[in-house]
Amino acid sequence: MLDYHMHTIFSADGEMTMEEACQQAVIVGLKEIAITDHMDIDLPDNPLAFQIKDMNQYLINLEKVKDQFKGRLNVKAGIEIGLQDWTLGKASALVADYPFDFVIASVHLVQGEDPYYRVYFNTRDRIKSYTDYYNQILELFQYYDDFNVLGHLDYLRRYTPFEYDPADHKIGKELIEAILNMLVQKGKGLELNTAGFRHPSRQPHPHPDILKWFRELGGEIVTVGSDAHSVQYVGYENKIALECLKYAGFDYMTSFAEMKPVFIKI
Repeated sequence: MLDYHMHTIFSADGEMTMEEACQQAVIVGLKEIAITDHMDIDLPDNPLAFQIKDMNQYLINLEKVKDQFKGRLNVKAGIEIGLQDWTLGKASALVADYPFDFVIASVHLVQGEDPYYRVYFNTRDRIKSYTDYYNQILELFQYYDDFNVLGHLDYLRRYTPFEYDPADHKIGKELIEAILNMLVQKGKGLELNTAGFRHPSRQPHPHPDILKWFRELGGEIVTVGSDAHSVQYVGYENKIALECLKYAGFDYMTSFAEMKPVFIKI
């Protein structure tokens, strides 16, 4: 039982300390977690909004909880980097400068607009909202390699104003397959993000069929993460996530140590 995506008070939207996250992980029966606080470099309008202000202190705190919970919980040093086309060099430098075990690379903005702020959808219908987002992923990741998994592939689904359609995961299928092929060619992985189960769709990010396409295309690396920002979501729907992995053709999940994958049978 692993949870490889969570945010503490080192993230602007985090509501739990590292110690609280670890305590809850032990309570719900997790064996290993990766703390992956936000590092969105140079955001428009508010460049420091989602940056870890003191990276050295972040890593010091991680070492502290690693020692505190040794023997009860494995704690990995992770980070979630939000990519933009003008920050790729800075993102690579950050990964090179610090001893992370695990790096999620995510896209939160399309041409400076975050779907979280619903203005993104003012000029886009259902189809264009998805295809613009997937095109942004393709444009960024062709130039970026310093990561382990792509985070929440269909992130915009969390915030879409359009009523959920069970076929939404097929929108932009050619673009999705191009993204998955790119990950396979780079030897990178895909995240199964259980926060999607909190959406009316009751589907993870991405949909299990997309995970299945990834596997059929040769994808080998897949992690499970709750994207928890508060203690009640640590390990959220972890068991259902394992069923999704089995459906997709995986008989293992992936953990990381010093940026290297370790495969764990499920």
